[in-house]
Amino acid sequence: MRRTVLVAVFAAGVLVGGCRVAVNVEPSGDAEELRKLDEQWSAAAARNDLEATLSFYSDDAVVLPGNAPIAADKRAIRELWAGMLGPGTAVSWKVTRAEVAKSGELGYLYGAYELTMKDAKGDPPVQDKGKLVEIWRKQPNGKWKCIVDTYNSDLPVPTAAGAQK
Repeated sequence: MRRTVLVAVFAAGVLVGGCRVAVNVEPSGDAEELRKLDEQWSAAAARNDLEATLSFYSDDAVVLPGNAPIAADKRAIRELWAGMLGPGTAVSWKVTRAEVAKSGELGYLYGAYELTMKDAKGDPPVQDKGKLVEIWRKQPNGKWKCIVDTYNSDLPVPTAAGAQK
């Protein structure tokens, strides 16, 4: 009887362990695919190509920009990017880390961005550097789209003129 119980426990362990291994294996290449997609996205923004830049978002995406309200629909995301991109803008970013959930359905990226914006008046350009986080979801058609995009500056928050410390 004792031997039968041990064999049953061992067999159950093998079955459960075998299932766990099969479930937890990360789909190969998905993280690298996200990195490549993100490089293409950064290149589209660097070209100031609004339509190509917007094409990386899912239909239900949200953008959480620093110092501004959440852009929670396509129109708001379009307005946000339209205000950033243009002839006097240089924007790019580079991913530091990319990971995909073991389920293969969600992934995230983080990294750093650089942004320079010139205005029409000829004032000195605004230069910014900061960090970003993106969450991506695999769509029913198998393509990855960004569902959450957030970024914020590394620059110190400006103080009000004449503010006392």
